[in-house]
Amino acid sequence: MGMLIVMTSKVSDKKVKRLMLGVIVVFLITCFLEIFVFNFSRFRTMNSSAMPIADYFSVNGGESVATEVYTVNGPVRNVYANIAVENGDEAYVSVWMTDAGNKYEYGTPEFVVCNGSFRSRFSNVYPFGDVKNIYVIVRAADGTVAHVKDITINRRVPFDIKPLRALVIFFVLTLGYLIFTDSFIHDVYFEHGNKRQIALTLFVMLLIMALGGFLNKADTALVQNPYWPHHKQYQELAHSLKEGSVILTEKEVDERLLEVENPYDTITLQAEGIPYAMDYAYYEGHYYAYFGIVPELLLYYPYYLLTGRDLPNYRAIYAFFLVFVAGSFLLVTGLVRKYSKRMPYLLYLLLCVAVSLTANFVFLVARPDIYDVPIIGGIGFSFAGIGLWLEALNTNRLWLKRFSITLGSLFVALVAGCRPQLVLLSGVAVILFLFDEGLGKRKLFSRKSVIETVLFFLPIIAVAIPVCWYNAARFGNILDFGATYSLTSNDMNNRGFNFDRLFRSLYYFLFQPPVVNADYPFIHSADLSGNYMGRLLYEYNYGGIFVANAFMFSIWAFLLKGGRRLEGAVKGLVIYLVVVGLIIAGFDANGAGIIYRYTCDFAPAFVLAAALLWIVFLDRSRGLIDYTFASRFFYVCVVLTLVYSFLTFVGSGSTVCLENDNKVLFNVIGDYFRF
Repeated sequence: MGMLIVMTSKVSDKKVKRLMLGVIVVFLITCFLEIFVFNFSRFRTMNSSAMPIADYFSVNGGESVATEVYTVNGPVRNVYANIAVENGDEAYVSVWMTDAGNKYEYGTPEFVVCNGSFRSRFSNVYPFGDVKNIYVIVRAADGTVAHVKDITINRRVPFDIKPLRALVIFFVLTLGYLIFTDSFIHDVYFEHGNKRQIALTLFVMLLIMALGGFLNKADTALVQNPYWPHHKQYQELAHSLKEGSVILTEKEVDERLLEVENPYDTITLQAEGIPYAMDYAYYEGHYYAYFGIVPELLLYYPYYLLTGRDLPNYRAIYAFFLVFVAGSFLLVTGLVRKYSKRMPYLLYLLLCVAVSLTANFVFLVARPDIYDVPIIGGIGFSFAGIGLWLEALNTNRLWLKRFSITLGSLFVALVAGCRPQLVLLSGVAVILFLFDEGLGKRKLFSRKSVIETVLFFLPIIAVAIPVCWYNAARFGNILDFGATYSLTSNDMNNRGFNFDRLFRSLYYFLFQPPVVNADYPFIHSADLSGNYMGRLLYEYNYGGIFVANAFMFSIWAFLLKGGRRLEGAVKGLVIYLVVVGLIIAGFDANGAGIIYRYTCDFAPAFVLAAALLWIVFLDRSRGLIDYTFASRFFYVCVVLTLVYSFLTFVGSGSTVCLENDNKVLFNVIGDYFRF
């Protein structure tokens, strides 16, 4: 906050006093929420007298044990279950009672008691009047032992002040106060080269990178050291490359697989007991790594040569996440410099944060399995490459222009060796370099730009040669990336095309409302089952990108109102990006299925379009939309976007999620939402 204040010398004493008064009010509101709202149970049980109803006993895995019936004839406000779980982390407790309104006993839903979460031992209960009799049932999960030390009713809940929760609330409310009032913050504009702004921007970028490190390691060994064989393809390819082969020599092909008529009908392979390597590419009697070669050459193979050890997938994902975050900041900066005359610096910073922490991208770094390695690599290189192209257009320094064009083209070219469909994003170069200021002022393909044109294409050719060679070495075709040779859950060669599957999948990808309820973790996977008369591959989905992600609301505004008044280049970029997003979404929907990670293929196009539109809408000089409304609406959308990203991180309903794989962290986070 102090940095923002010193960025301008035009702030009057009156505004400073009003700012300080507002911050004090926000601080008091934060204290009230932390002390009285989040510690409601403390005040609710302040005058309670604890009554033990059970002593020490143990419950073996898969069994349930009930305590003796305890006669209360009085109020019951909570149940405290002091349980330590052996060979696991969770035990499950339900409360059974009769009360003034119920002659016959009834039970409550189970609540979870987790090792490492003291607050999870408490559960408020809400009987009908005074409780007559009460007992508790403790259930232990399979393979665990629940050691019950004591069970008590009406135990006083201690104060649970969480500084991190208070800090987040204070920060969100303070930013909201600054944006919703006529504060000086709206007059502190983004200035390229401002040292204070650069320092603060780098600080925020490093914070996001550090947060990504936490998210990347949050899941347990299930994804950090996966037991699924097909998640070691990059590691196995490194071993083969050292031997001079692109064939995965460590994978033996069963003789019966060589003789089967259709090796890609994996249901038949399972029914006939023919072993095969799931999710590997199989072609003419050999196994190959299905995924792009660029992550292998940049990370896995050098790491193996240098250390003799295999690089874990989650580390590769984090390395690409760093590229992605840096590319996001570079991209937003380039868009602001090119398409905005007066962008408030705070809104610029919030835009960078929103792009970097979009839910789809958070999902990739927080679920670090092999599928996500090439996807986040492709997104990172795309954003960094386009950001560098924008730098080339924005700078007047010839050496920097040429360097940025060259490096930008190199990054964009690397996308083809990560996630080929993301190459469509690079089509923005046509608009940026040829049509942005009219053909007469094009930046490439002119007499004055021969060197720049060569530098633009040279890295693309340099990367295309080895990528095409790798494709030819595996499948005999320089343009064949092997999508149809994967031994996956359905035969990709005969999958075909139909509009029913396409429209159904696009609905879930784009417009499915998120499934939200009042209980932590608040968000769950949507029900994707339906009456599709065929095989429809689906896993889970936390909501369609246009509905669940508030950041996309600028695209809705463009479609409904603002598009007619946008300048040609901006309108062209937005239309191109939206069309590309729809094409990629349709391609993934028809070619694979409804899988949440596939949203990350088309999300970059929509995020880039939405970011550009926010920049234009927030530029007061254009008069496309009322600035006061736009800035406030933008802030609300950013907050909702970050909330949705958090919910995606903790959400349940998937095969790999915190609730299943890191129960302690899942419940510790849940403590922040216990009142």
